[in-house]
Amino acid sequence: MHLLRQLASVASGVRHAGGVLERALPLLADTLAARGVALALRRAVGRRAPEYHWGAQGPQLVELARELAANLEAPASATARRVVLPGSGGTSGAEGLLLAAPLRGWQQALGVVVAFCAPPPPATLEAQLAWLEAAGTLLGLYVQNADLQAQLKAAPPEPAAPSSPTAYDPDQIIGQSPVMRQVLREVEQAARSRSTVLLRGESGTGKELIARALHRLSPRREQPFVTLNCAALPESLLESELFGHERGAFTGAVKMRRGRFELADKGTLFLDEIGDIGPAVQVKLLRVLQERTFERVGGNRPIHVDVRIIAATNTDLEEAVRMRRFREDLYYRLNVVPIVLPPLRQRREDIPLLVGHFLQRFNAENHKEVKISSAAMELIVSYDWPGNVRELENCIERMVVMARRDIIAPEDVPLPAPGFATPAARPNPPADAASLPQAVADVERQRLLEALRRCGGVQTRAATLLGITPRQLGYRLRKYGIDPRLVLG
Repeated sequence: MHLLRQLASVASGVRHAGGVLERALPLLADTLAARGVALALRRAVGRRAPEYHWGAQGPQLVELARELAANLEAPASATARRVVLPGSGGTSGAEGLLLAAPLRGWQQALGVVVAFCAPPPPATLEAQLAWLEAAGTLLGLYVQNADLQAQLKAAPPEPAAPSSPTAYDPDQIIGQSPVMRQVLREVEQAARSRSTVLLRGESGTGKELIARALHRLSPRREQPFVTLNCAALPESLLESELFGHERGAFTGAVKMRRGRFELADKGTLFLDEIGDIGPAVQVKLLRVLQERTFERVGGNRPIHVDVRIIAATNTDLEEAVRMRRFREDLYYRLNVVPIVLPPLRQRREDIPLLVGHFLQRFNAENHKEVKISSAAMELIVSYDWPGNVRELENCIERMVVMARRDIIAPEDVPLPAPGFATPAARPNPPADAASLPQAVADVERQRLLEALRRCGGVQTRAATLLGITPRQLGYRLRKYGIDPRLVLG
């Protein structure tokens, strides 16, 4: 472990990847009792040459390392073979063992490190190979992490002309996976129109970031971008927030107030959690989408607005329409240009990029230089992240804040304990003779009864336990004919 601690110390104390690799070679030579050590990368790191060597035999070993790196594959492991290095001036060369191991990053090999040693006993050889492979993994992860940080810190491309419709911050949306590339293509295509966009996806997938990108790419980018979380307000207040109110419209309305539609005139209005609005607001929202006209609460003067609507939801609107909780005509008005955001588990190749982005940010905020080991990165990528990017961001922040060492190990990753079932990860009930809607209704009814029993029949506490509003709970109780007074009887 002394070698790994030395390598970690060098990695944390040297800014440039090339300097780290140069200082790592004599440490390897000392541990392996090697006459020479060389390292060849498959590509350059920063501005330094992709080859490094140490010792009398180093220049000759570089040629061998370059050949191995050119044919390297990610699953390669440490190997040993007898070689005779060519001598100078026609003299016979040195004979010994050539040890080679890959510099292994996440899901790819970045290069090769080789060492030339005298033939050791078999037990010593096994230990030498283990040390070399461990060092190769540590250095490979460092090289990959350094490359990622260099990409994040690189200067942005030349700014576009003021009239260009691509003036949005690309650092806010991180993803190179095929599914995210497709989403960004759809965003660029949809942004040029004034059509209503419906963003679908699980919680934490970045729907508001996509909504802001749609606005910044659109001809309305110089106009207001107004947001409203429809699930954060009861129906009575939501109507006033959307459409405004006149003075004296209700108790406490001491002056006229403009709503979000008026504030977003000529711009974009982002309505998050659109699936949670009540029937009365649905009717008024439908009229605005159809006619672009509304009246303030307590008023009778029609107000015309030019607003581009972007709505978002993580609920199943089709099921809500079928259950008559959401108006079908409003659904079709909203679902003009649907864009589905994939959950993080469906774009795992983006996770290392996101980890690097969050790690850099939280290191800067906390004045630390924490790095993540290869094993910890494998654990992070293999986790399903039911909370998606938001959960990953919180996890990285927690790791950086609580880190007591410079390298994050797997045991430092704060993931749920095995067997912990998040709502997104719980298995569906087994299929039986009942139809799917009936099975869903049975499960929902049992959850309602269980919550009421646990809360002693108190509806507000039961609603909090279920994660819904008291109004939504009351609707479900009426739907299933449940009398809270009889639950405890």
